[in-house]
Amino acid sequence: MIKIIHYALLVCFCLAFCASKVTYAQNDVVKLATFSYPPLFHSSEKGDPSGTVIETVTYMCELADMDCQIEILPFKRAYQKLENKLVDGLITIKVDQFEKCCTHTNWETPWIAGFFSHKSIVEIPKLPDEILGQRLITVAGMRSPYEFMPRLDEWSEQKKLTLFSANNAYTATRMFLNKRADYLWGSEDFYWYFNKQTDDINFTFLPLVVRPIVVWIQKDQPDILARFNATYEQLMGAQTLDYKKLLIPELMDIRYQDAPFDKQ
Repeated sequence: MIKIIHYALLVCFCLAFCASKVTYAQNDVVKLATFSYPPLFHSSEKGDPSGTVIETVTYMCELADMDCQIEILPFKRAYQKLENKLVDGLITIKVDQFEKCCTHTNWETPWIAGFFSHKSIVEIPKLPDEILGQRLITVAGMRSPYEFMPRLDEWSEQKKLTLFSANNAYTATRMFLNKRADYLWGSEDFYWYFNKQTDDINFTFLPLVVRPIVVWIQKDQPDILARFNATYEQLMGAQTLDYKKLLIPELMDIRYQDAPFDKQ
């Protein structure tokens, strides 16, 4: 019965969208790049690009008659491909550095970072210097800790806190579960790693930094940007996106492919 209801809802969504869908002359190939950050963007167990963000973006591509080919690349290589115009766009956080080459879509979804802690919510630092004297885990290369704690490296060098820098999110979450520190800086998406490792989620997450994820499109490709923006408006009108502007569960559940948990 539940499957029948879901199918009926999907038919309604398709009919509602098709009634207002703009028809384009051809199914253009659009090359996009991003990096691995499950469950938002990653390669699935089958090797296909997937993730909650990727599935939302590819759904918009399909409805806009664009054949979006998405590469999952190392972080720096993905950025370099955009800068060298080897791709039409990049899926990442909205930051000023891309404004010279590109324009971001009107569609965006929030990326939320902050402290995980084994302590109660009232004990978690709300101001940067409240972390002094504590033990903290961060992920190497992650810039958001410095948005909240710009003097983090200085404090670490001065021994004002104990800082552990993990190589990746898996190692960071593993260290936190083993209680190497009372605090871990990460995004709410780290729950993907936690849920793969334990059923005992007895800690708290306090959001402190919010940044939008967008699709950056090369400025010499205005038609691609226009298609994304037009499709986004239509999806909003059809109520096909959730409160985070990702596909509603009825659509996401049949499209999403999980990433392999191999200590990413």
